[in-house]
Amino acid sequence: MRHLAAIALLFVASMGSAAEQPVTVRVGFFPNLTHSPAIAARQLEREGADWHLAHLPPGSKIEWRSYNAGPSAMEALLAGAIDLTYVGPSPVINAHVRTKGQQIRILAPVAHAGNALVVRKGLNLKTPKDFKGRRIATPQLGNTQDIDARVWLKQGGLKVALNGGDAQIIPAANAELVLLFSRGDVDAAWTIEPWVTRLTTEFGGEILLENKESIITILASSKTALSKNKRGIEAFVQSHYLLRDKLLADQSWHERLVRDGIGGETRSTIPKAELISTALSRVVFDAREDDATRKARLTVALTQALKDSQASGLLNGDAPIEPLLESLIADPAPVQK
Repeated sequence: MRHLAAIALLFVASMGSAAEQPVTVRVGFFPNLTHSPAIAARQLEREGADWHLAHLPPGSKIEWRSYNAGPSAMEALLAGAIDLTYVGPSPVINAHVRTKGQQIRILAPVAHAGNALVVRKGLNLKTPKDFKGRRIATPQLGNTQDIDARVWLKQGGLKVALNGGDAQIIPAANAELVLLFSRGDVDAAWTIEPWVTRLTTEFGGEILLENKESIITILASSKTALSKNKRGIEAFVQSHYLLRDKLLADQSWHERLVRDGIGGETRSTIPKAELISTALSRVVFDAREDDATRKARLTVALTQALKDSQASGLLNGDAPIEPLLESLIADPAPVQK
């Protein structure tokens, strides 16, 4: 009995020791407000108060990778350059189909809304048919807003192609997209915050379409990354949830971190407070919900994202949605039933 007890104590001690082993988590994100938990965490790191390291085993590391849009982030994830990323649903669907449902896994929903089609005033652009012969900018070929634009125009009866067509879609990094809009080189832009607010407040744009219910950001990983670093990835997602709650409980702190964070990421002038306040008000960071509700909501949203990607003409093929959701990580303080 003493021998068995000693073995049991050694097993418990070894498990505790393993749980405290440091981890390295490589995280992708974009410098926009639909990824504000990442921007805020990066800013806290600059200020010497790293949020995530305080919730990971001692000696752990967080390595951040910044991307312009989802397709680039998903390429990095599939190449093994990152462990997880903040990303929109369309690039996730594309990568999911490309890997025949074998690789991409969603960890958590992050945000919805915060994206819109902005048109230049005075052009009288109201319906898809009004965009015949017009030019629309999107953040990157195949990203969520690019897919939205192509599907909306096609549903309105326009022919849309990579080259030519009734309307021309011009993928451009968000900073370049704003420049194209301000110079009148494009007639509209389908983008996300804070770029939507910049286009409307600084460059005379007006919002034509805004889907406030569409999922705009999720946390995604790969099956390969989870097999190698599941403990670190799960710990990061739990820490993300805790940071989200802290940010939503203190709006002024949230806005300050985002302002300073965007300035730091883009190496540019810190955005004005009123810009960030307005832009953040258009983004909804997902509230707590029980697992069944969360899974059902994501299934509906991702099924629609799959249909949209196929309808856009940029995605050929299919894959079941269910495997995408097999790695959902629980909220550390779930909804009480």
